[in-house]
Amino acid sequence: MSPLIHHSIKMLMAKMAEQCSRDEPFDIYAYFKRFTMDTIWSCGFGLDTDMQNNVNDPYLLHSQRFFLPDKIRQSILVLNRLIEELSQVWVSIFLSLGIIRYWLRRYIPVTKWLIDENPATWVMKQANEMIEKRKQIGHTRRTDLLQLMLDSISDEDFIH
Repeated sequence: MSPLIHHSIKMLMAKMAEQCSRDEPFDIYAYFKRFTMDTIWSCGFGLDTDMQNNVNDPYLLHSQRFFLPDKIRQSILVLNRLIEELSQVWVSIFLSLGIIRYWLRRYIPVTKWLIDENPATWVMKQANEMIEKRKQIGHTRRTDLLQLMLDSISDEDFIH
């Protein structure tokens, strides 16, 4: 995995050199966010994206939206703090709302303009698709976290 990390670092350093050559102040936080997400998707799933150069990359946008404050999530967190005994209920409600949102967007096309896709659902859907593709392909030469986990799957309870 270190070659994947080194590649992301080289891209970040090239961006930093480009910004420094302009001799103007810039927001380094945006570059670190793109570097972090590029490294996570690359090392985790072997995905070769251009997040550091393309600010409109869908993986970057959905990953960033995942960490933005969400009124529904914040409300459920407050309810969870107030009535901790019902934490499973709050989690179920939150997950159900994500499923409803996904169902509406999928089966009623006009809602795509009215209801934003849940970023967590989108990320999970992409991850599941990558896992299924990787299972179909079998072992790949690229060493990433997904490949290591798939290689470690065994039907045996004890590995000698």
